[in-house]
Amino acid sequence: MKTRWMLLCLSAALLFIFSIAIADEKPCDELIAESEKLWVANQFDESDKRLDMVMEICPKLAEPYWRKGRNIYQRLEKIPRNQKPEKKELIRQYREVEALADKCTELDGSDGHCWMWKGVGIGRRGTTQGVLKSLFMASDVENSWLKADSLGLTYRSEDGTSNAKCGINYALGMFYRVLPEWLCHFPLKQIVGTCGDLKKSVAYQRKAIACLPNAIDINKELAVSLLCHGQKYNQPEEIEEAKKILIALQSMPEAEPYDTIDKEHARMLMDDISLACGYQRDKQQEQSKEAYDNQ
Repeated sequence: MKTRWMLLCLSAALLFIFSIAIADEKPCDELIAESEKLWVANQFDESDKRLDMVMEICPKLAEPYWRKGRNIYQRLEKIPRNQKPEKKELIRQYREVEALADKCTELDGSDGHCWMWKGVGIGRRGTTQGVLKSLFMASDVENSWLKADSLGLTYRSEDGTSNAKCGINYALGMFYRVLPEWLCHFPLKQIVGTCGDLKKSVAYQRKAIACLPNAIDINKELAVSLLCHGQKYNQPEEIEEAKKILIALQSMPEAEPYDTIDKEHARMLMDDISLACGYQRDKQQEQSKEAYDNQ
């Protein structure tokens, strides 16, 4: 009788604990859903408030950390080049993106979204400092994004304008274009750990556009990769394809907070296609071997 009573008490206690866990999990799901709607509406501060609540209520959940890092990135990306904060402040904020991603991987190292945003934080810190001054970071960016891709990315925004699988192809496409190909020679590749590859860049951007064909930023980046590869390897048909894309994206509906900037930059690239290889939305990058040797 006593044993039976103890089992009943134990069952009741377990049921109580389980009910608390369910109660805690439900508001977290709801808060993440609210943060997503606010992110889609570009209300990043309000989105952050929901994510901070999730971190407090469900401290072992990884998801709010990459989402908050994404909010920081989006705030900065929508600012035109000539209005961005000073370099020191930009680097501080991109380090915060990286720190949030590190916490995300600590909680769930199998979540590819954590690794994707870790690469974004390191990568944007690199382009802010200048690619040639940040070559020691390159393999960390590449490894983070390749790991994210290998783990699988399932995120899709409610409005259909954002897709993590497309995003990782887009990011890798930019990476292999902005990183110079002259790094592929011995011993530089062995020192840096990776190098540029324009053929890969075009291939990744074509994969990205296949799943988000109406994304202005992906269309622009495919055009940029084609312009860069076409000029370097004397492929006039790629240059013509790129120009058609840059013209066509001007009439595409804007969905992201930086789409206006990307349309403006598309016109800038049409006017001067020589900018393509070193182009980045945040700032133009120096890529020459001569500049590297003179650092």
